Amino acid sequence: MAAPSDSAEPSGSGTQRPPFFKGEIQKVIVETLDIPHHLTYRDKGTDLRVAYAKFLEIDKVVAKISTFEKKATWPYHKKPNHDEIIEVFMSRSGYHNRPKVFFPRVHHIPGMKDWLMNEKDAPDTAAVWGGKTPAYTSLDELLDIHDPEGSKKKQKKGKKGKREQQIDSASSDEVVKGKGKGKAKAKPKAAKRGSSKKKAGSSKSRQDDD
Repeated sequence: MAAPSDSAEPSGSGTQRPPFFKGEIQKVIVETLDIPHHLTYRDKGTDLRVAYAKFLEIDKVVAKISTFEKKATWPYHKKPNHDEIIEVFMSRSGYHNRPKVFFPRVHHIPGMKDWLMNEKDAPDTAAVWGGKTPAYTSLDELLDIHDPEGSKKKQKKGKKGKREQQIDSASSDEVVKGKGKGKAKAKPKAAKRGSSKKKAGSSKSRQDDD
């Protein structure tokens, strides 16, 4: 089987680029679990086969570290959490916005999983993509066709997120209005000052009457 990420490897030089480390914990994960260096690269432009290889590797690393944890054999004091594992391969936002949303559903599209894994007997690009350019936008369109129920769930989740944003916004407005009411409370003081003047005026008029 050809590696799904062959296209990410540098050509001509015969040397491999060093791995990219987001931080110290990512370095520990890569070196301890012998992560292929090219899966740590964050080059511009998204190759879906590379992204899918990273997605699968994230699941493998999570499983391996869980095994270490169960056996109490993780060789370091700190065990990485899921987000720290993700950041070996890509940004957290990138993972949650695309791979996590689309890749668990690709089995609904005929031939797509084999194409993403770059299998030798996988159908060609035109047969899988139907003339579309391999990209997340095209993948989203194909999933709408082949997995409409999954697309509906995704839309409902998106609407729920918008409602939560609206609730947060409304809460912020209430806070702002509350501040306004706080300013309004200063008015009674002015009224008291006015009433004092009235009292003073009344006393004076009584004195005049006397």
